[in-house]
Amino acid sequence: MQTQKAKKKNKTKIWVDVLTPKQALFTKAMIERAPPNVELVLTTRNYDELNKFLDQLKLETISSFGKHGGPRLEDKLVAGVQRMSELTSFVLKNNFDCSLSFISPEAARVSFGLGLRHYICSDSPHANASSRLSVPLATKLFTPFPVPKEKWTQYGLKASQVASYHALDPWAWLLPRRKKELSQKRKGGSQNTVLIRLDETYASYMKQGSGISSIVEELVEKIKAIGSSSSFEIVIIPRYDEQRSWAKEKFANSCTVPESTIDGTELISKASLLIGGGGTMTQEAALLGVPNISYFPSTKLDVFENYYFPKKLSAKASTPPELIRETSKLLGNIEEAKTQFAKRAQDAVKSFEDPVKFIFREILKD
Repeated sequence: MQTQKAKKKNKTKIWVDVLTPKQALFTKAMIERAPPNVELVLTTRNYDELNKFLDQLKLETISSFGKHGGPRLEDKLVAGVQRMSELTSFVLKNNFDCSLSFISPEAARVSFGLGLRHYICSDSPHANASSRLSVPLATKLFTPFPVPKEKWTQYGLKASQVASYHALDPWAWLLPRRKKELSQKRKGGSQNTVLIRLDETYASYMKQGSGISSIVEELVEKIKAIGSSSSFEIVIIPRYDEQRSWAKEKFANSCTVPESTIDGTELISKASLLIGGGGTMTQEAALLGVPNISYFPSTKLDVFENYYFPKKLSAKASTPPELIRETSKLLGNIEEAKTQFAKRAQDAVKSFEDPVKFIFREILKD
């Protein structure tokens, strides 16, 4: 009979580097559905938005190394170099079989330098800077099916190193919850709430001054005008403490601003409309069948251009006038919009596979 110690040695030990709330949600789904022969060890970095969210998710076996570099290039560089040094010491003390990140330059470089197989899961080839630093060092990259392989091979991978799963990233954590969420919506649980998700102003691919933050005041005024007969509660969801302070000062009398980072799935499922200045919450709304608008003028997102927009799971707005127009259109006939979005989402996800099972299967067969 094998001892407990011997059994533990037979496990595949995977180091997972978690850098954002979205990555935390994906990783939690992986922990919950990990095969019995897999052990996941998590690392993260000091980053206010992420720290609070990790506490809410109650993720275990997680150690923090380094910090987020902020918006300035020189600070990003220094933070990255320091973090790699700390992670190198950590990895050397552990007997990992491989590593996984959602595009982490530090995890990719440390893994490569120590001869550790590194896997990447990402739907964001538009993140050019981090992709250039990470993707060429990957053993294999996992991505949603709407993202063309050439969007990844441009960074130096062979097509055979790119594996596509038939699902979108949020399906990893929405899969266990979606039936319940749709059931609640069908029972009339949806509220007259409009969610506005602010943009990722710290991201290297975000053009400063072009995101939703720059026009949110005009947007709030328009929503208030539309809702004069049936009032909408407006919730502004920041990404950073600076955004939170600004939003609370600017919209204290007209909008609700959460005090801390939130797990948005429950809030989204009960909303009438989500207006997204980024990708993840907008995707969640689309897959939950909640009317939503993607306002992302900085760049084109493959999953939206190739899937959400053609399937009419998300409405597109690229300029301030387009955003105001789409908002007016949806809120002007919101009950019909809820019905249509819910039906399209239900049809879309019928053929989806579980991204978590796909990733474990691919890693374990190597």
